[in-house]
Amino acid sequence: MGEQFSVFIGFDGFIDSILVAVDQRFGPGRHFAKIKKIQQFAERIANAAGKSTNIELFPMEQRVGGNGPILAQALAHDGLQIMLMGTLGLPMDPLFHNLSSNIVPITIGQPGMTNAIEFDDGKLLLGITHPLDAVHLKTIAPILTENLAKISSCDLLCFTNWTMMIYMNEILHFLWENLTIHRQKIAFFDLADPEKRPQRDIQAMIALMQRYQQKRFTILGLNLKEAEQIASLLDHRFLENDPKPSLVDLCVFIQNRMQIDEVFVHDYTCCAAATFTQSAWVDGFFVEHPKTTTGAGDHFNAGYLHAKLQQKPLKACLTQAYKISSHFVKTGTCLTLETE
Repeated sequence: MGEQFSVFIGFDGFIDSILVAVDQRFGPGRHFAKIKKIQQFAERIANAAGKSTNIELFPMEQRVGGNGPILAQALAHDGLQIMLMGTLGLPMDPLFHNLSSNIVPITIGQPGMTNAIEFDDGKLLLGITHPLDAVHLKTIAPILTENLAKISSCDLLCFTNWTMMIYMNEILHFLWENLTIHRQKIAFFDLADPEKRPQRDIQAMIALMQRYQQKRFTILGLNLKEAEQIASLLDHRFLENDPKPSLVDLCVFIQNRMQIDEVFVHDYTCCAAATFTQSAWVDGFFVEHPKTTTGAGDHFNAGYLHAKLQQKPLKACLTQAYKISSHFVKTGTCLTLETE
């Protein structure tokens, strides 16, 4: 078993339908060839402009979804004790009854739905997120207040899927006001593709992260696309001057401009991390025939954060993150570090 670190994770929850797009069908059920590349899928759609087309989506499985629940499952797999507060259903959907025994679930609303179309080189996440609009401070303040002492005592606070949680800023501000100061404990933020949110909302979130730094060691985790979005928001000249910066340079730039404790950025080819005093990078992986890709980023985050709780150096955090994530992509299962 891993160390008995305690973790709070909020506030999303989804039911994920994992789908593949059919290229050619040879018979019933799984007797088909799938569309392997996103570009092929895009061309199929583009060729239908002004006409129409039919694309079959084949359901592979339905499983627990949302950044929070997936991150919780990955962290709990290594023995960490998790309080998961999210949109798990009212009453809780039976799918969430299968969460790890290390997870204490607290449901605050109905789950969103995601149709995840998976390809060999990535995925398209088609989400139905309107149920999450019901989650705002007025609706969950009593639940938060009841659990404030436990939340404040946790070694790690994880705030996930900010983009889809429209009222998360006011919830985070409420929590910040009630947190005790403990800079040895960690607050982690996962924006989850903020492209669709207006700049003023993202800037308000950046200000919140800077405020959290007064009370917790603050970490922002980004994938490459998200990092480019944030870098452009911080200073549009950065990418204009260097359209393809190294992940290290990108990571260092964001950390320096945001002035928060730690930033990490990951891609299939490389990952990097930067603090006020150092930076590091590790070569990535590419799985030619992935078992699944939906949840790979959450497993990367889990590996990184667990290593951080263990006070490992930056490079070791990145290495562990890739190890957890690549194993998940190859097998669809969590890797237990103690028995690897």
